[in-house]
Amino acid sequence: TLVAMAEDPEWIRDVSRVHTDLTLRDFQAIWDSGVRPDGVWIFGDMGYNHGTLCSPAAYRSLIWPDHRRLAGWAHEKGLKFIYHTDGDVNGVVDLYIQAGFDCLQPLEAKARMDIRTLIPRYGDRLAFFGNIDIRVLSTNDPDQVEEELRSKLEAGKSRRGYIFHSDHSVPPAVSWKTYQHVIRLLNNLGKYD
Repeated sequence: TLVAMAEDPEWIRDVSRVHTDLTLRDFQAIWDSGVRPDGVWIFGDMGYNHGTLCSPAAYRSLIWPDHRRLAGWAHEKGLKFIYHTDGDVNGVVDLYIQAGFDCLQPLEAKARMDIRTLIPRYGDRLAFFGNIDIRVLSTNDPDQVEEELRSKLEAGKSRRGYIFHSDHSVPPAVSWKTYQHVIRLLNNLGKYD
């Protein structure tokens, strides 16, 4: 697919359009049946640990119009639109906002995503979900875990647009004792004054 983005971009546009048409048709059928979701959450990993899988210009030209259609459908129904992408997507956050994304998840810390820098820049236009570095939790060191949660919860609470979550699935390396510590910290540090 990445090669085709360079060699056959019209095919990629067609694949994106057809996939989006199908998704929106299914969403509309669900809506028409009377189901009223709280929001729309789309998964579409766009990054790896040092950047996006394609250039921002390629994304804008080939995929972005359909992301905008998906977010537009959600907004027409009064729903929020959450987008899941792993990797470093710092270079396309502005495009996500322009497409109408309401929230970005999971904000992979090892891929240079950091709410402490994202929230001051985008927090008035985009909510953030995740970013608690699972590598820090895996140390099972209470002091490191507390610093991770404290600094990121402070950043998140500064705009009231943050949803607490890890930046990935919680692996078995995180002990039950550490996870209980995380929950206690969240209960103490995650409250708004």
